[in-house]
Amino acid sequence: MWLFELRLPLPEAPFRFQDPSRYPPAFRDLAVVVREATPYGEVEGILREAAGPHLESLELFDLYQGPPLKEGEKSLAFHLRFRHPERTLTDEEVEGILERVVAALRARGFGLRE
Repeated sequence: MWLFELRLPLPEAPFRFQDPSRYPPAFRDLAVVVREATPYGEVEGILREAAGPHLESLELFDLYQGPPLKEGEKSLAFHLRFRHPERTLTDEEVEGILERVVAALRARGFGLRE
């Protein structure tokens, strides 16, 4: 019978505990159409930079290639989670963040999959 497992060496950085937030997150999904050769990291970097400090997490949940996309294109679909540490974000605030994100993507020549 096992009681616990210990892996050595122990991590050097101390664990940081964070209380759960009292404020609910706002979720949005966004599918970005890019050239097939575009690396994931480039798209992720644009999303994180344009979304700003209230982007709590982003997760790639779909990679799609095929019709109706053009030959040589792919779609990267993301779950985005936004949260303010001191209050609930309004729909207008989240939509404003998404508008900045979309503008940054379009400035790089990327599109959105509807």
